[in-house]
Amino acid sequence: MLELGNSEAQPSGEVRFFEGDNVKFAFEAYGVSVSVTADSADLGNKLFEVANRAMLGKCKVIDPSLVKAEHEFLLSSRKDGTYDFTSVGEYTTGSGGLRETLELFVRILRIKVSQFAKNCVFVHAGVVSWGKKAILIPGNSGSGKTTLVAECVKHGALYFSDEYAVLSPDGLVHPFARALSITNGGRKWSEDGIPVETLGGRAATEPVEIGAVVLTRHEPGAKWQPERLTPGNGIIEVIPHTIPMTIDADFSLQVLKSAISRAIILKGVRGEASDLAEELLSFSNKELTA
Repeated sequence: MLELGNSEAQPSGEVRFFEGDNVKFAFEAYGVSVSVTADSADLGNKLFEVANRAMLGKCKVIDPSLVKAEHEFLLSSRKDGTYDFTSVGEYTTGSGGLRETLELFVRILRIKVSQFAKNCVFVHAGVVSWGKKAILIPGNSGSGKTTLVAECVKHGALYFSDEYAVLSPDGLVHPFARALSITNGGRKWSEDGIPVETLGGRAATEPVEIGAVVLTRHEPGAKWQPERLTPGNGIIEVIPHTIPMTIDADFSLQVLKSAISRAIILKGVRGEASDLAEELLSFSNKELTA
C-alpha cells in the first residue's frame, strides 16, 4: 500500500505491486482512470503523493490488474540520478531531475483529467464567490486571472480556483481550490504555490451557481467600463477556454448553457487587479445578492 507521507488526503483501497522489480498502481480522478509504472516503491510513493495532491485528494485507488486504465505513464530512474518519463501511446517523453520529472507528470496528468473528466466540464478560469454566487474569470495561463482572483480573496471573496472551473450538468461550479500559482518576477514563490489562507482568505467547500462571468485582460491605465453580453455571446466567449470541447462538444455546450445561461456576462479591459476586485465585489453586492 502506498504511503503518502505528509499528504492530507488518504487513498482508499490497496495498491498492488507487480511486474518484476517494477511497481504498478492505478487510480481514478474525476472519473478518469490512470495507471503508473515506476521502477521502485519509493518512486511509486512519490508519484501517487504528487498526483493526489495535484487532484486535491480526489484520487481513488483502483486495482491495476482488474482495470484497463485510459491513460498510462512510465517513470524510471537512471544511474546518473536522472529520471525518464513517458506518456504511453503518445510522443510525450521527458528526462531530468526528480523535481522536473514530477512537474511534467503532474502537468500531463492535469491535462488528461481536465480533457476526459466524466460528468463534469473543466474550464480554464479563476473562480471566487460572493454572496453565494460565483464569479467566473476565464483566461489562459499568464492572462492575469490568478492575480485578479487573489485580489478578490484579499477583499473577502471565497476562493474556488485560480486554474479550473469545474462545472457539473446541473449548472453549478465546484471548488478546485489548489494553492494559488502566484508569480513574483516571473518565478513561482514556491513549488506548491501560495495557500489561500496566506492571503487571509478561505477556500470554498460546496458548489454554487454562477452569478457573473468576467471576460477581461489587463491594459495599463485602463478603466473598467464593461459591456454586457447576452448569455449566448457569453457562451461563445467561454468556448475557447473549455478544455473538453474537442473531446465531447455536445456535452460541453450543454453544461456551459446550464451554467452560464442565467449569469451576467461582463466584458472589458481592466487596469490594476486590486481596483477591479473592489468594483466586482461592489457590483456583486448590488446585482448578485438581491
